[in-house]
Amino acid sequence: MEELLIPADVQGRTRLLILQGSPFCNIDCEYCYLAGRDDRRRMQHDLVERAVNWVYRNGLAGDDLTIVWHAGEPLVLSPQWYSEAFARAGRAARDGARILQAMQTNGMLIDDAWCDLFLAHHVSIGVSLDGPASLHDARRRTRSGKGTHSQVMSGIATLKRRCVPFHVIAVIGEQTLAEPDAFVDFFIENDLRELGINIEEIEGENRKSTLEQPGIEQRFRAFFEHLLDRANASGRLSIREFWRACGAILEPISSDGNEENTPFTIISVSADGRIFTFSPELLGQTDPVFGDFSIGRIDHTELADILNEPRFKELHSQIIVGTEACRRSCAFFSVCGGGAPANKWGELGDLRGTETLFCRLVKQQVTEAVLTRLDFALSQQRRP
Repeated sequence: MEELLIPADVQGRTRLLILQGSPFCNIDCEYCYLAGRDDRRRMQHDLVERAVNWVYRNGLAGDDLTIVWHAGEPLVLSPQWYSEAFARAGRAARDGARILQAMQTNGMLIDDAWCDLFLAHHVSIGVSLDGPASLHDARRRTRSGKGTHSQVMSGIATLKRRCVPFHVIAVIGEQTLAEPDAFVDFFIENDLRELGINIEEIEGENRKSTLEQPGIEQRFRAFFEHLLDRANASGRLSIREFWRACGAILEPISSDGNEENTPFTIISVSADGRIFTFSPELLGQTDPVFGDFSIGRIDHTELADILNEPRFKELHSQIIVGTEACRRSCAFFSVCGGGAPANKWGELGDLRGTETLFCRLVKQQVTEAVLTRLDFALSQQRRP
């Protein structure tokens, strides 16, 4: 199955540009999917400018473009490096364009200098924190094997003191499911009000998950429902997955897919200038057919070249096959849009596959839990 695209088909489609400032990460998380975490290369400022210009020159950028600095620990570079990078990105954009800056960080390096940068440029900050030290330090450790919880909490204290808005993303594993109250108590007691949950996913360099076991759907559902109950009772904790599910239920997906399986909705650029689309987690991976999954290079490839390149056509074709298979076989397609290519490739070894662990837990069980609560709320409103 092949969908022939021309540049006009994808104009204005890109909302998210992921730039890999450096592949390097200063810690060694047990479940990390990233390759090249020892690679200390950094993206040159000229390449930052050329990458942003490439997106605008090829007509891909939407009215609002968010640049996310990721695919390594972004704070291993300096605030001064980012000040120049932000300026270069702004110069490269279309006149009047609005660029938002965002970072997902392990939080260990945050200090006042970083807060100055965040506030000056209104950077959206996400901090990776898996809950109390007993959960966090079991999997998020330094390269010498020590826990990182205390340093992350120090960084969060600095963010709070400087009034820098931020949210937290926690990765859920089997141990977390066994300690739901310790998990939620930690966020409520530390006044961490915006929480997103990811699961230990089988993708990229991470070839296993503690959630890959019989009966995990029921255990995850019970955990998530308990999390919602506790968050609602506290009045102080917002769960990202609840609101995402509500949005998907109220506005079901009627298009051909989601942002991860639709080409050029997300564009990633590596530190050495390779271009990627579809799931950001494909950056840095290798495949017998698609090599490193890159579709071109900033300095040598234009959009029309990519659309005519046989390897991109085959990559897109296989992803379409997987998306259509999901549409035919899954009752949750309208809230999911056909899954993520990185999950399918990582778990099933085939972009044409369908259901994954991520689908079963984060899409199906979360949606069922939210639907149950919405139905209950509506029934209460109907009562005389």
